[in-house]
Amino acid sequence: MNITDEIKQKLDITDVIGQYTKLQKSGRNFKAICPFHSEKIPSFFVFPDKQSWHCFGACGTGGDIFTFIMKKEGLDFGQALRLLAERANVKLEYKSAQSSKDEQQLHDRLYKLNEVAAEYFHYHLQHSPEAGEARAYANKRGLTEKIISNFQIGYALNKWDGLISHLARTEYNEEEMLSAGLIIPRDSGGYYDRFRNRLIFPIKDIKGRVIGFGGRALDDSLPKYLNSPQTVLFDKSSVLYGIDRAQAAIRLKDSVVIMEGYMDVIAAHQFGFENTVASMGTALTSKQISILRRLSKNIIVALDADAAGLGATTRSIVTIDEQIPKEHWMPWIESKTYEDLVKYEIQVVEISGGKDPDEIIRQAPEKWAKLLKESQPIIDFTLKKEVANISQDNVKDKSAIVSKFLPILSQIDDPVRRAHYVQKLSTRLKLDERFVCDAMFALQARDRKSRQTHSSKVIKNITEKTTASRAIEEYCLSLLLHFPDLQDAGQELSADIFEHSENKDILFKWLINHDIEWIRANIDPAMHEYFEHLCSMHRQYPPSLAQNKRERQIALHDSINRLQEIHIKNLELQKKSILDELDEKDPGNEEKQLIKLKEQGINESQQLKDIFSKRGRFFSRTKEV
Repeated sequence: MNITDEIKQKLDITDVIGQYTKLQKSGRNFKAICPFHSEKIPSFFVFPDKQSWHCFGACGTGGDIFTFIMKKEGLDFGQALRLLAERANVKLEYKSAQSSKDEQQLHDRLYKLNEVAAEYFHYHLQHSPEAGEARAYANKRGLTEKIISNFQIGYALNKWDGLISHLARTEYNEEEMLSAGLIIPRDSGGYYDRFRNRLIFPIKDIKGRVIGFGGRALDDSLPKYLNSPQTVLFDKSSVLYGIDRAQAAIRLKDSVVIMEGYMDVIAAHQFGFENTVASMGTALTSKQISILRRLSKNIIVALDADAAGLGATTRSIVTIDEQIPKEHWMPWIESKTYEDLVKYEIQVVEISGGKDPDEIIRQAPEKWAKLLKESQPIIDFTLKKEVANISQDNVKDKSAIVSKFLPILSQIDDPVRRAHYVQKLSTRLKLDERFVCDAMFALQARDRKSRQTHSSKVIKNITEKTTASRAIEEYCLSLLLHFPDLQDAGQELSADIFEHSENKDILFKWLINHDIEWIRANIDPAMHEYFEHLCSMHRQYPPSLAQNKRERQIALHDSINRLQEIHIKNLELQKKSILDELDEKDPGNEEKQLIKLKEQGINESQQLKDIFSKRGRFFSRTKEV
């Protein structure tokens, strides 16, 4: 978590601003006479659910607790950071530029160390007499010499110190081997190899750098599959096996297939399904999805057919839903709603007969291609599985499934798609569609009432709320910091559309002086680690960005447009939130409400007009009924 997010998590914006001006409850928000200019009618609003504020009057500006303190106290960002950190009892840690450089040098050395280890393992699989069993296993699984070479598959000798001895001769020390996760300390002192008598699968990042290893036991050793531990390079939650070799095909086919294991991916690539990666037996995470969404918005989940595989499929589906941000956070990522998940082909392959993808692909590649084409949208798959596990005579089970799916269906804005799934849910449960519709309308009514009466004192998870805009802001800044040829295009980027004060501060400094060392020297020391994070983000970019200036320009332009869109959308949501409060007091009186909003300095917009128009039609229909 960013240090600024940690501070926001611990400080409620209403408490902070309430120390400077008297706040008056206004629905689930607060309003006040603006503390920054003279006025008689309150135009200053605080939005607790977003932990933000905005003046709709003469100021016409807003922000978070940092921007408020900076403006009210006349402080720069660093001073506001220290003031609020003290109030939140958050300790600021200072990381020097030299320590960051030392850390990067360590990372570079560990990349090279892992590559030497991968070459060592690969050599032994191909040439060592002791690798006969490993070669027999690879042959049994149908691995060709080409695929073994492409994935740099290797073999770890059945020795306690085979790799240690080899790496020692290449001038790597045991501390570095331990940092890379290649060796394990002995209780009695010294170290031994982590991987022994295992088929080795080097795990690489999107740039093809070896960051860790997976090893399959060739005897009765447990676990059957052993991965590298968490290291400074290897984080299982952010790694996708095969991504380095799959990325070109994913872009070309504009789709990605996610499997569970190493052999599944290798078989897929060997038989031409090269847009395939593996989550290595874990549920998908936000980091993994972020990597995939940079390459394609079309995701197909294809996990093993056994009970564990189906469980992993369900976990993956839930994770996809939970982790894809509600807002667009990059030009290539889409929103979280179920409507978009269906619209943008988040699919599931249903595998029956107890066979794994690996088996199907090797025995009948054409059948696998057919299964991919027949993949189902997430909602269809989960609904089918849920219904299959209940008795159609059990009313309680039916009620539970309806309760589980109605919140999903209610999020679908497209009335045709929503009606389609309501009908499908009713049909599968053998229910009268009218009852399901009535239950949905009742749920929507409860949700509306809950939103209107929800206590504004509840502090939301700020990290979760701000994932979208933060990611785009970081992306924009990293592009500007790494690619000097974007300086002219970057001049059009306004800090006003940034939601996060630390990013605003860095952008302000970049606009003054594009030199990275100057910026590093002029930002608050507590933000050095975050700044180094921005400076290193380019390592995760697809190679095409570094090779193609036009693609860089498009990426920056699209991101700026996306930030502007989010900024406008958030402003309209704030207006809508104020409108909800007026609507609750005087429902249906659109003209009077519009006059009231104008009195508060909230000007009309097309989106606001649409809200009034829709509500007018709603109340007209209600009165007719």
